[in-house]
Amino acid sequence: MQPLQQPKPLKQTAYEYIKENIVTGAWAGGTFISEKELTETLGMSKTPIRAALDRLEMMGLVQLFPKQGAVVTELSLKKILEIYELRKALETYAAKQLTGKLDDLFFAGMDSNIDLQAEAVERGDITEYVKLDRQFHAMIVAGLDNEEYTNVIHRIHDQFLLAVRATFLKNNQRLRGSIEEHRQIRRALAGDDPQATERLMIQHLDYVMRIML
Repeated sequence: MQPLQQPKPLKQTAYEYIKENIVTGAWAGGTFISEKELTETLGMSKTPIRAALDRLEMMGLVQLFPKQGAVVTELSLKKILEIYELRKALETYAAKQLTGKLDDLFFAGMDSNIDLQAEAVERGDITEYVKLDRQFHAMIVAGLDNEEYTNVIHRIHDQFLLAVRATFLKNNQRLRGSIEEHRQIRRALAGDDPQATERLMIQHLDYVMRIML
């Protein structure tokens, strides 16, 4: 008998709804998020809405205005560069450390993710591809099995996702280049040359900065 699933807390529902609209670009930087409108849209009281906005402010995605709502953070180029440098350091370390140490189950999940990426590329679905791109990179970090490391990179990904999405909007042909680089990284992770994996990850992440600059 399967255990009954616990209902999702309202504050988690609100958090996921707001974050989804921010990271997909539906709510651009500078957009005002009305607390009152959120309560009406989500059909819940202000308490879980405020808890969700507090959490998003801690992540750097919004700036709160008490009893009114919040404004989506506009990331400056300086901020994007700072986040990028941290992300590159964390992800290249993870990729280097994990090369040659991952099992078949890991690669089955990664291959499934890449297959879904290919489908999104064929459709030209940038929103879906960005989600899958994030999952691909999160898989690598999760391979370290370090909860604190994973929490930090998740926060960075949420902020950096806006920059990633912008690169694909500026050049949708980048989708094909990105997925090919993912395949190269996957093959390198299965190999025995950590320096090669590190180099491929750096080159992959550097593309975003070349576009943004």
